[in-house]
Order: sequence, then structure tokens, then C-alpha cells
Amino acid sequence: MRLNFDLATALRVFLVLFALLIFAGCFSSCAHNPAVFTMGKRTNIGFDPGQLTANISWTDGLNIVDVPRENSSFEIEVDEATGLTFDPGTNTVRGVRKITRKTGVQITGYLVDLAKRSPEAAAEYIRQASAINAVEPVKLSPHLVTIPLQQSNGNTVTKLTLATLKEKVAADTTETVPDGLDMTLDDWKLLKAAYIECPECLSLTDAELAALKAATGK
Repeated sequence: MRLNFDLATALRVFLVLFALLIFAGCFSSCAHNPAVFTMGKRTNIGFDPGQLTANISWTDGLNIVDVPRENSSFEIEVDEATGLTFDPGTNTVRGVRKITRKTGVQITGYLVDLAKRSPEAAAEYIRQASAINAVEPVKLSPHLVTIPLQQSNGNTVTKLTLATLKEKVAADTTETVPDGLDMTLDDWKLLKAAYIECPECLSLTDAELAALKAATGK
């Protein structure tokens, strides 16, 4: 069987193999969670695995490239009032309040080697790392809060959003709580405002959901 390769195909195969070799050499069996942050105008020359071709890209603003292992999380908090903006004059990004990366227990080549030499030590490492993770979870940003309602499911909103909800409560002229609901009038008003602005922040009973749909038309 004869295989015909043109120059472009051969180049693609070479680039794929070269990229895989570099990736394997850099990240296999390691404990790294590499992340790259860039700001401003940049031109990058590299390899596009989606198209299997060499790639040249131009980016502007805040760029994050993250290659996490298992059991890790990444959170970016943007100022809700100003949004994310880029100033080309000073080549700076504004509006990022916080970028958080948390890494839990991960199975790496180092841990595998340790388990071969001493299974007890590897088990103790996992136990201690898990305990630290449980006691020191990702801290809630001071700019984020939960809605102060029994129906809140723990999802957070910004303080600016909560202030908006309270303004809606103050402007709400409702005088009674719907029949069958056991809550104060202020809580009912806040529940309505939260249902409009952040329904994904609430865990509702069938009766509450029906009353909210009737009251808001949503």
C-alpha cells in the first residue's frame, strides 16, 4: 500500500507529534497546574489542536490560559458596577476584583511513587490533605453575599445586587402575603425581587413557585 503525503499534511503531522511530545514531557506525572495570565495587546504563535495547524493569534485585554488537573477550581470575580474594561492608553485591565485558584488532593506521579514505597505514608498524605481542604475551603469574597431568605440555596450575589433587591422591596406596595405561605410581608417582597433577579439563587416549594408566578407573571 502506498501513502501519499503532501508538504502541508507532513507539516501537520510533525506539528501534532511535536506538540504531543512537549505536552507529555512537561505535564505527565507532574503535580503542576499551569496557568498563564496576560494583559494588553499580544501576538501569540503556536499550535491550534482543533484545526491541527500552526496558529498565530492576536489578543487584547485580559487573557487566561489554564491547564488544571483534577479536583481544582478557578474563580474570577468582576466588578459588577464597572464591568471588565481595557485601557489601551495604559495597557491595563480594570474591573477584576479577585482571581482565585484552589487545588484539592490530586493523584500525581509523585504520589504514585510514594504509594509504591510506602502505602501507609501515601494514605496519610491523602488524609491530611483532605482534612486541610475541608477546614480551609475557598473563602467567600467580601463582595459576595447570599440572599437572606430561608429559600436561598447558597448561591451568591454581589452586594450591589442585594442592594438592588432591597430597593425593589422598599418600592413594593404589596400589602399581604399570598394565602398558604408562612412568611413575613418583607420576606415575601424580597422573595419576589429575588425571583425576578436571580431565580437560580432560590429553592422553592410548589406553593411558593405558584404564588411567585402569579405575582410576577414570570
